[in-house]
Amino acid sequence: MWEALRAAVQAFYREEDAQFCRQSKRKREKFDQEKGNYGDATVMDGHRTRGVQFPFAVTDRVIIKGNKRTPQRFVGREAVVTTQCLNGWYVVKTLDNAESVKLQYRSLAKVPDDLSSKAMPSKMAPNWL
Repeated sequence: MWEALRAAVQAFYREEDAQFCRQSKRKREKFDQEKGNYGDATVMDGHRTRGVQFPFAVTDRVIIKGNKRTPQRFVGREAVVTTQCLNGWYVVKTLDNAESVKLQYRSLAKVPDDLSSKAMPSKMAPNWL
């Protein structure tokens, strides 16, 4: 009886070792494949990039759409991005009274070029920036 149990345990261990070796081989092959494609940015960008993409640059003109974190008095106002912070947060300054507020990128919308050229014909930043 003990010999049968011992044989079953040994067979189980052999199977685990074989499975571990197969998984290691797959991981090694995947690593080698990714290492070979290192120079090809399009392959890496598809599934490796995570986190927030920053849709606005400093000095971009935006309209504050708002979300649940946006103070209601800022919704619908036009602003200029003054600072790009971590994780998709921006500090913006309103154009009408130069109030600064930190907002998420989801609560902002870019002002179309035709509207921004009408509002500021000289295309110069306001003096409070």
